[in-house]
Amino acid sequence: MEKLVATEKAVEVIELLKAKHGNLVFEQSSGCCDGTVPMCFTKDGHYISSQLVLLGEISDVPYYIDKHQSEYLKHMQVLVDVMEGQGASFSLESAEGYAFLMKSKVMK
Repeated sequence: MEKLVATEKAVEVIELLKAKHGNLVFEQSSGCCDGTVPMCFTKDGHYISSQLVLLGEISDVPYYIDKHQSEYLKHMQVLVDVMEGQGASFSLESAEGYAFLMKSKVMK
């Protein structure tokens, strides 16, 4: 079982964002602003904190997660999905009318 996976719809939205914005990066921090949802940014000029660890890649886009969340999720599979609606205001998909979300399940 893969540690990090994405739904087909999430990959479609990621590809749309890559076409519009170029290189991307995901960050799931534990900050105050939507800290438990995946946020998508342009990679160029985006600072990756030392408190983040690389969980993997989705559609060739690096996915960083807070160290503490990574420890909590160490025995779980992370699934990135997307839904229609207003997402995290700083995340690129929000302007397209989508919101990324993260689901998890215990790995067997």
